Amino acid sequence: MKVSVIIPIYNVEKYLRRCLESIVNQTYKDIEIILVNDGSPDNSKEICEEYVVKYSNIQLINQNNAGLGAARNKGLQYVTGNAITFVDSDDWLELDAIEYYVESMKKSDADIVVTKMIRKKEYTPSEEIKKSPVTEEVLTQKQFAKKYFKIDGNNIEYYACAKLYKKEIACEVKYPVGLFAEDVPAAFSYIIRSQNIFYSTKVTYNYFFNDNSLTANFTNKDFDLEKIWDLVTEEAEDFGNEDYILYSKINRYRIDFNLLCRIALSEDKTDIETYVKKIEELLGKVKRNKKILLEYLPFSRKVILRLFLVNYKLGRNVLRMFKNIM
Repeated sequence: MKVSVIIPIYNVEKYLRRCLESIVNQTYKDIEIILVNDGSPDNSKEICEEYVVKYSNIQLINQNNAGLGAARNKGLQYVTGNAITFVDSDDWLELDAIEYYVESMKKSDADIVVTKMIRKKEYTPSEEIKKSPVTEEVLTQKQFAKKYFKIDGNNIEYYACAKLYKKEIACEVKYPVGLFAEDVPAAFSYIIRSQNIFYSTKVTYNYFFNDNSLTANFTNKDFDLEKIWDLVTEEAEDFGNEDYILYSKINRYRIDFNLLCRIALSEDKTDIETYVKKIEELLGKVKRNKKILLEYLPFSRKVILRLFLVNYKLGRNVLRMFKNIM
């Protein structure tokens, strides 16, 4: 089984070699590596060119900056493998990741292999990962959909990475372009095209996060989450499964509440004033959908929701006071 590894690249010269080294040194060798340079203004392109010269199974595609979704879509046009995995260019794989993906797909005949990723601030040896117990199961489409919608569990299952997809499924799905959190609707598109999903707790993927790049300020891009979950709801309705339609609407209602929380937690004290009309709109939606939200939100979030509906600033103050346990 040949695996195509698609890596969108933008402004990551500091971390790119770490990512690429983790892939060229995989224990599984039947891979092609597709680098999509999304108009990087830094030295990322030159680093890619070095690897193209050194490794015959790497190709570089250059495009004008169009965003992560567009870069993934571009990479999909060039795949020749039987299965596809995505890696973000500041992250890195465990060295046995692709071997595990392939073995898992072969033994289960699953359409998608789902594994675990961990968040890291820096590169560290993976000895502890190797000692962690691993559980594996083959889920039906509906079983995994309930995880995706957080009806069964609270793990985030919509990331594109740390997964292996059969080519015929991956190439049918296009990522939304120009939207934040483009993984979310794409993940649902994968699910409804699948019959069985191999689900494992084995850590194969290291997700890098940099404290300097994190911000607690709210931005207009956060409102993309409304559009993102509208896309999921539309696709659920087109697919025609009543459970998925309900689950998607529950998550769409959650987004209204989550946006209120994000604005409340913003470090920019002017955000409440800036978004006062939007806050009123979101509060109206949350009030209309209060019954279903109270059924599916955790207890701590139910408390905040009720406070928001009494007085948004009161709820904001309580949320900021107890944000670490919410």
